[in-house]
Amino acid sequence: MEYVVIGLRGACALYQAADDPSRIRKTGAAGLAEQLGIDLPDLPGRHYTCWETPGEYGGVFRSGFELA
Repeated sequence: MEYVVIGLRGACALYQAADDPSRIRKTGAAGLAEQLGIDLPDLPGRHYTCWETPGEYGGVFRSGFELA
């Protein structure tokens, strides 16, 4: 799945699916920057991909983050 970071709000990075801008999600900005190997101020506008695995009791686990 490909995502794009659309902004930072406090300690959160706001992102959306690159092909579906209808839903904005949030995650920890520092953790995402670290997983992508970039500096925190460089997050907005970045496209990245990751693997998604459905959780046993709902939700989604994301791993394998890479810059797109």
